[in-house]
Amino acid sequence: MALIQWKDDFSVQVKAFDTHHKRLIDLINGLHDSMLTGKHQETLGKTLKELHDYTRYHFGEEERLMTQHGFEGYRAHKLQHDNFVAKVQECIRKYETSRLTMTIDIMNFLRDWLKDHIFGTDKRYSGFFGSRGVA
Repeated sequence: MALIQWKDDFSVQVKAFDTHHKRLIDLINGLHDSMLTGKHQETLGKTLKELHDYTRYHFGEEERLMTQHGFEGYRAHKLQHDNFVAKVQECIRKYETSRLTMTIDIMNFLRDWLKDHIFGTDKRYSGFFGSRGVA
């Protein structure tokens, strides 16, 4: 069972970013599925690295467009990105030193952060990018 289901109201009206968000949801759901089946320790390191790398790619694309178009909320948005990347890096370090076990708390953090970020932060740039012809 998926931890997060994509819904149309998740859309930020930028097709590439909606596609990125769907991929992030898939990665989080993959971790969740592994946890439910008891195989999370086998796939945790690989999936955390993939989540880290894809998140950095996605954030980089958002930030590039924000700076290119002069988005006023760029600094605050980037700070949220940096904090999330640091949290995922911390999880990877703990995994590499055998001090991380995937728990429902970590899964809830990932789910809640992504949903809150999309609805509370990313939605703020929808109209801005739309007014500049970015779709």
